[in-house]
Amino acid sequence: MIIVQLRSTIFLQQNIGYTPENAAKFQALLLPGSKVYGIPQPGVPMLGVNPTMPQYGLSWRLFKKCENGGDYNIAFQPGKIDIVLAKEADYNSDIEKDFCEQSIKWFSKILETQNGLPVMRIAYAPLYAIKKDGVNSCDIIWENLLKKTVFDGTQAQDINLQFLLKQLIKIGNRDIQMNLLHNIFDGKQSKTVNDVPVVSDVLLMQLDLNSIPEVILNMDKEGVSEFFSTILGIKNKLIENVG
Repeated sequence: MIIVQLRSTIFLQQNIGYTPENAAKFQALLLPGSKVYGIPQPGVPMLGVNPTMPQYGLSWRLFKKCENGGDYNIAFQPGKIDIVLAKEADYNSDIEKDFCEQSIKWFSKILETQNGLPVMRIAYAPLYAIKKDGVNSCDIIWENLLKKTVFDGTQAQDINLQFLLKQLIKIGNRDIQMNLLHNIFDGKQSKTVNDVPVVSDVLLMQLDLNSIPEVILNMDKEGVSEFFSTILGIKNKLIENVG
């Protein structure tokens, strides 16, 4: 299994919309040398406007390529901020631990600029891929999850399975009710090898581990640190449960 993308999210009551001042401040604070882009809103056409250009008061993002491959996006959207790392890495590497530590640093710096504004909800969402090969590891996973996927020896294809677990998770000194959302589906992985495009069949597994919207956390930066220091242990147990 490989890591494809990692996302961390905090939800706020305040919208940090685009202004040149906000862009310059957070570029210097979080990602020096990054580029500033707009975030096109689905279903909202902006005739005559370049959708990648940030617009006053609307969603925007900082983008920067990593020196060791992959790229970071920090997206400021209404009521939430996403940190996204798109990078392929071995599942057993330290990339998730490093990502959570980086998320703690960046979210802490952002919250320090917001005069004590609390975090209402919080989430961690990794995306993994398992390449389909002669070992049939993906079929084994589907057989563990679904009992009626074979007919006359033919294995089902293009499967999309989503299920939700709800659990009370202890984060630091408080219990937080969490949504543990699983989305597992057949997909394609495209990449370029020696300037040649290569497309592989893969099984994709997306987890979205988020605090329930019905309960307001009022979490400070110490709580954010405790969450991202704890969540990987929960995620590891969920992966073991699936596989």
